[in-house]
Amino acid sequence: MPKRKLLLISPRASFFGKNPRHQEFKRTCREFQFFDYTWTGFATGLIIIGSLTPPEYDVHYVDENIEPVDFEEEADLVALTGMTAQATRMYEIADAFRARGVKVVAGGLHSNLAPEDVQPHVDAVCVGEAEAIWPELLHDFEHGQLKPRYKAKGRVNLLQVPRARYELAQEKYYPSIWVESARGCPHLCTFCASTIRYRDKIGYKSIDTVIEEIQFILKKWNNPYILFSDDNFVVDRPRTVELLKRLIPLGIKWSGQSDVSFAQDEEILDLMHKSGCMLMLTGFESVSMETLRGIDERNWKLKTLSNYTTAVKQIQDHGIGVYGAFTLGLDTDTKACFEQTLDFIKGNYLAGVQVSCATPFPGTPMRKQLEAQGRLLDKPWSHYTVFDSVFKPAHMEPEELEEGALSVYRGFYTREFSLKKTRHFKAIYKNLVSQQLAREARDEVVGTSGRTMV
Repeated sequence: MPKRKLLLISPRASFFGKNPRHQEFKRTCREFQFFDYTWTGFATGLIIIGSLTPPEYDVHYVDENIEPVDFEEEADLVALTGMTAQATRMYEIADAFRARGVKVVAGGLHSNLAPEDVQPHVDAVCVGEAEAIWPELLHDFEHGQLKPRYKAKGRVNLLQVPRARYELAQEKYYPSIWVESARGCPHLCTFCASTIRYRDKIGYKSIDTVIEEIQFILKKWNNPYILFSDDNFVVDRPRTVELLKRLIPLGIKWSGQSDVSFAQDEEILDLMHKSGCMLMLTGFESVSMETLRGIDERNWKLKTLSNYTTAVKQIQDHGIGVYGAFTLGLDTDTKACFEQTLDFIKGNYLAGVQVSCATPFPGTPMRKQLEAQGRLLDKPWSHYTVFDSVFKPAHMEPEELEEGALSVYRGFYTREFSLKKTRHFKAIYKNLVSQQLAREARDEVVGTSGRTMV
């Protein structure tokens, strides 16, 4: 019996927004090229789907950001995923395959946030974590009984999930390789459409599984740069310590995402450095007390604002660059927020920045508020890139929000400041080397061997 053909497709997206001025800056600014390492990568959800599909299927993964979709390719089933910015293109792809009589299903963040919007374009919408849905969906597909919607019941136990099928994407070029260690975030920010929408409690993979996945990646890619997709890498301290210790022998370079709660934890910082952590993407969101008030349910970020400068120094003094993430254009922001943000990131020598326009994603409290106030702009989903303004801000025009966000990038990613930043980090690394040599000398005196820097 011939194998069924499963086609996994990640639709094309517009990286760094639709604004031609943004695209020109991305294309021409040499100092901004590291953006590709922190913003691009394969669709992790589809790689997980591949791992849940039995060997009786021939599975083909297509990333339209790298290669075109062959709309004449033979397929029994097409599975699509995408964020909101990919939804418009996802619908076009789905419509084209269904016109040929091919069954199409969709999941991912946008499908979870707006299933009613997705439903007319597909045979089935998946709401929830793939591991809880895919086996049932495949069974129904094989028996010609696909249901219009599949909704996960309960949370997936990540201790029992199989290894993601990274080999499906192996032949394609990716600057970084995403690895999932945990799923979910403790902060419920009003504008955020993060993976907390999939589950109400953080779930963790076993550390053995995480290490095995990285070892598999090391065999498949040459000197890969690892990006942990966890929304908050350091929530569970004992687990983080154990994971970092296990990463050290692998000799990798990696980045993750977190708030600044680990900044005063010397053991965590030391282990991060030794394990090869180069950057931590840190969600500051704003440097304004007014903006941070009420931005998350516990006002955690407001309470932490006064420690931002100290936290950045403590983290970066351990050789770990802070890649600051800021969300501008919220209702308390005036046009002064752009200069204030730039002053903070340059004054603290952040290693990199991601400045986003506040975006009212489906299902977020922010969208419900703006919709009630009639402030949403008539923009297609393809403009929900977080670099395009899709609503009327309270204290500026939409065009001023886009231009203001770009001004922060232009002010930070300059040749002059990059040289200053390089000298700043060279001094830090020189000090770290001196400290390491001193430790090794002390160890030699007492008859022990020191650890060289990773």
